[in-house]
Amino acid sequence: MLVDTDAIVIGALKYKDSSLIVSCYCEKLGLKSFIVKGVLNSKKGLIRRSFFQSLNILSIITNYQKNKPQRLHFFKEVKIVHPIQDIHLDIKKNNIALFLSEILKKTLPEDGGGVNVKLFYSLKKSILILEQKKISSAFYLKFLTELSRFLGFYPNIENIQNSFFDLQNGCFSNTENFGNSIKGKSLSVFKKILNTSFEKVDSLSISSNLSKEILENLMQYFHIHLQSFNNLKSYKILNDLF
Repeated sequence: MLVDTDAIVIGALKYKDSSLIVSCYCEKLGLKSFIVKGVLNSKKGLIRRSFFQSLNILSIITNYQKNKPQRLHFFKEVKIVHPIQDIHLDIKKNNIALFLSEILKKTLPEDGGGVNVKLFYSLKKSILILEQKKISSAFYLKFLTELSRFLGFYPNIENIQNSFFDLQNGCFSNTENFGNSIKGKSLSVFKKILNTSFEKVDSLSISSNLSKEILENLMQYFHIHLQSFNNLKSYKILNDLF
């Protein structure tokens, strides 16, 4: 069955000498893996290596077989939907893109996760904001909180006025859960992140120390709620850049 769908490139790995295995989150198929044979040696082909940089937004046609959901798929056609330039040229944005790709690889289940169109459009919106706007550390902190919405553990903001955020229970509390709480200045900034839209999050000014502390808190939050979420490398680079 031929499927025409938009897709976001999550990552690409070299396969043998001249091919790539590309992971894409597809609007109509969810997370799928594709093999692109000979693309590393091809200079004039219709499908180019540059198409598969992290977070590129593509329009693809693939021959998808429902009875073989875990097989590697093939592209019949690939086109760039939204040209991404600044993300790949700006060192800060490029490292954020690598971080987001690593996060998505760790959190999105292939095939078993099914199709989530709202998640696809949320990711697409995030990428276009990253491409088009001036970016601060608030961007990737907001990205993580929004992603948690689709993973099933978005913070319960019912008692957001309380003095602590309990990472283990995912809610605001007046009792500290020692070792598993956001508190103090970090909590104040965290509340601002939750209450600010993605479109306006670039207006938030966060010190490097608070950015680092909140990022560590969110990494802990994800690890508590996703046991397989560990051994991330790229987030350490963000602490140096911001």
